[in-house]
Amino acid sequence: MKQDPSLSSPGKPVMTQSAGNSYLYEKIYLELKNEILAGTYAEGDWFPPERTLKDRFGTTHLTVRNALAKLVLEGYIERYSGKGTIVIYSRKKPNAEVPLLHFPYAQLILTDIDESAGVMISSIEQHLRRLSLPLRVSLHRGDPDMEKALYMAASKDDALAILQPLQTPTSLAYSGMELKNTILISEGGSASNFPLIRIDSASGSRDAVKLFLKRGYRDIALIVSPSGVPGFREGWANELSSAGIEAGPALQASCVDNVDSAASATLALFARRPSCKAFLCGSDRIAAGVIRASRIKNLYPGADYGVIGYGDTGLAESLDLTSIDPRMSSIGELVAVAVAEGMRLGRLADVTQSVVPRIIIRASTLGQHMPAPA
Repeated sequence: MKQDPSLSSPGKPVMTQSAGNSYLYEKIYLELKNEILAGTYAEGDWFPPERTLKDRFGTTHLTVRNALAKLVLEGYIERYSGKGTIVIYSRKKPNAEVPLLHFPYAQLILTDIDESAGVMISSIEQHLRRLSLPLRVSLHRGDPDMEKALYMAASKDDALAILQPLQTPTSLAYSGMELKNTILISEGGSASNFPLIRIDSASGSRDAVKLFLKRGYRDIALIVSPSGVPGFREGWANELSSAGIEAGPALQASCVDNVDSAASATLALFARRPSCKAFLCGSDRIAAGVIRASRIKNLYPGADYGVIGYGDTGLAESLDLTSIDPRMSSIGELVAVAVAEGMRLGRLADVTQSVVPRIIIRASTLGQHMPAPA
């Protein structure tokens, strides 16, 4: 059979992908790769044809071809012109020289469980189930000693630890303890000694500021809790600075992550910066506080000002609130890919995978700011 050179040549660049399809292309690639690594296909099996994958994912041939091209370049499949696609890697036939990595279970260690964490847990559990890896969940509730004890217990069992650490990955240092068989999930920082799934919240806040600017807003306030979302303030400040706007203290407010505290912080911000008509919030609860405070002043979101929350929780849906979705539902797939790769290589690869948040626009709380005529 003759190989299709457009999809099998390592030097051949992947076809140009439009921005709108980039997320779907990556999702299709990861899902198909995960199926291969999970042992769904034996070596030499025929892979589903393009048309089948196109219908399955509800997308175009171009998007499917880009996903398949990446699998070809990584050595998982081969494509033959006029014949189809064959799997050339299978977990069912491992290289005997490479010891497979096995875990009795996976231990997910979190601070607490809220709506976003619940989405992440469900996603991880669903994808690890395909690898026959049971998931346990433990909470340290902000106690570093408890965090360490939970981690040590998982390590003692040679389990996979999936840790959302109190510290950023760059400063994470347990005295005398080597982090092994660990995947970190963090909203900031970087790592070099273990796999890291990084939620790029700075990118989310930058995109939110860009959206506000595009709609005519200039004074864009930031309201976050003291612990906040790592990188969120940085993204806001950098994007304002790029637009020639000073991200000074007059445009910032801090509050407890609840509606009442956020409402009080918003009223104080209104008092010192009456020109402020846009609010970027560190959570959907804080955004709800902004809406409550504005009603006291007879102002209405979408008509008199714009507000964007973070989390895209059920509260955002009930308020019809524009919100930044951190895409916690995509984490399970990334965890499963890292684990399956580890099973193939005999160790977890020291790589960082980024999750880029996206903005869910609900125009009723965003509006369009029309500056008063000079």
